[in-house]
Amino acid sequence: MKYVCFHCHFYQPPREDPWLEVIPSQEDASPYHDWNERICSECYGPNWAARRVDEKGRILEIINNYEFISFNFGPTLLSWLKRHKEETYRKIIEADKKSKKRFGYGNAIAQVYNHVIMPLSDRKDKLTQVFWGIEAFKYHFGRAPLGMWLAETAVDNETLAILAEQGIKFTILSPRQAERIRKFDGDWQNIDEAHPLDVSTPYRCFPRPGLSIDIFFYHEGISKGVAFGNLLERGEFLASAIESAFKPNSLPQIISIATDGETYGHHHKFGEMALAYNVYHFGHHPEIKLINYSQFLSLHKPNFEVAIKERTAWSCSHGVGRWHRDCGCNTGLHPGWHQRWRGPLREALEFLRERTDLLFERLGGQLLKDPWAARNDYIHIILE
Repeated sequence: MKYVCFHCHFYQPPREDPWLEVIPSQEDASPYHDWNERICSECYGPNWAARRVDEKGRILEIINNYEFISFNFGPTLLSWLKRHKEETYRKIIEADKKSKKRFGYGNAIAQVYNHVIMPLSDRKDKLTQVFWGIEAFKYHFGRAPLGMWLAETAVDNETLAILAEQGIKFTILSPRQAERIRKFDGDWQNIDEAHPLDVSTPYRCFPRPGLSIDIFFYHEGISKGVAFGNLLERGEFLASAIESAFKPNSLPQIISIATDGETYGHHHKFGEMALAYNVYHFGHHPEIKLINYSQFLSLHKPNFEVAIKERTAWSCSHGVGRWHRDCGCNTGLHPGWHQRWRGPLREALEFLRERTDLLFERLGGQLLKDPWAARNDYIHIILE
């Protein structure tokens, strides 16, 4: 059987003034008050009312894309939607409930609470990010998450172990983050140009003895074509690329397309319409079925083990260098610019974290039985 899964990672950084707790006017988001308002109008809203049209542009159907795709929303963004865009928020939550009836499992997965590069965090902060992300997900969707998105897909084995400890069953990574694979108890095969990763099947990772988590690797060519190419110019372009990605065999295959969710409507105008076309197309396809990750795992368990490349991300070819050193990643727009400031900034932030951690433990310990457990539980105060 052949399956396709579209995953959308929706996120915006908290833009609220920390003193006023409101977003100030942002002139570069004009004609909207701020970027949250603008992106909601261009993407988050249109994706629950996406138009499917005929060859003459006449509307055939209005589709809530969230009912048919895998997605995660950054917890702080979802809280903003709940406060300021009630209808959009409600459509997202309803879509997860409807998808559970359709697929047997909800489409929504969790995200680490902030957009933290997990390999650059210590264990305490990693645990808080995962715990807060899970609790925020429960608060909004009324159920425990099975999957979790890692910011920038930045990963190391300690992060995967924490996910598994907290009950997370799977995550999604770039194929460039796979180091080697093997059949269970078989011989390892390094992943390289001569031996590329088969992304049409999930893999099981054992980040620590006794712990496991499943990993889906997205199709890099199609995902990049969606995010940075022309595959959203017409829905047919994307559908054709997906159909040609399957291998001519009878084994269960899943083609996973993972991008920033804002690609559909904000980065690419009317991108939500191309997505709606594909939702309908594969919803009625004789050979390829829409699916979400949880349902796929319930039907087809991994047959291979994977070892990941430590401290890597989908958006940096130098591991996680772009967040702590002058790794060379740049847009090319400013040839004379550099990022040598990143190293000292990262060192200063880590120094500040270490000193404040000591203060928190010493002073917090005078009032709290377990300061770090109290910090984890503080998410319930934030959500209320």
